[in-house]
Amino acid sequence: MWGNKYLIISDIHLGDKNCRTDILLKVLKRYKAKTIIVAGDLFDHHNLNRLKGSHWKVLSKLRKLSKKQKVIYLIGNHCFLKAEFMSILLGFDCKDELVIELNDKKILVIHGDIFDMFFTRYKWITNFIVRLYYLFRHYTPFADDFFRLLKHRTNNFIEKAGDMKKNALKYIEFNNYDKVICGHSHISEYDDKYINTGSFCEKEVSFVIIDNKNKISLIKYD
Repeated sequence: MWGNKYLIISDIHLGDKNCRTDILLKVLKRYKAKTIIVAGDLFDHHNLNRLKGSHWKVLSKLRKLSKKQKVIYLIGNHCFLKAEFMSILLGFDCKDELVIELNDKKILVIHGDIFDMFFTRYKWITNFIVRLYYLFRHYTPFADDFFRLLKHRTNNFIEKAGDMKKNALKYIEFNNYDKVICGHSHISEYDDKYINTGSFCEKEVSFVIIDNKNKISLIKYD
């Protein structure tokens, strides 16, 4: 019945005007999986009044799918409730992290913000940038292009400060995991022990599929 064991998506950011709900709904329809894992940041903000009609369609679709297959939500840094309360709000299971076992290998699935040292050490800076972003976006239509350019220009600095992949690999080695699948950075990547799902709010959309033969694939949409 199911073409895949797992569909892993993250960083959807419902409530953000750049959220690619059209592609997400197509992905949920096309890629049938026994278990759907939303690896954090389903919402962009606690103010649900920001959600548009298409955003509510995504929530409705996930709730509908949860009646037939397993849907698991993993808490991200944009989450405004703890796991037990998010479960009540969403209507399906919520956790902080999940461990998948494939071919005697232990794979950690987690949002990934705990690996981002820039975010954890300089949280006040990231909070300030987010508030500045929303302020700019309210008054100018060019805010998104400006912040994409800023993100591109500062990417090397953030990577050196946070070094998310390096921290993730240290974490799984210390905790005896064989691989980690996460999101948070919005930058998709596929490596032997580190896979980043990317996001559904950038120009390039990406997600992870684990098929019935335990093959892990990173799928990208431009």
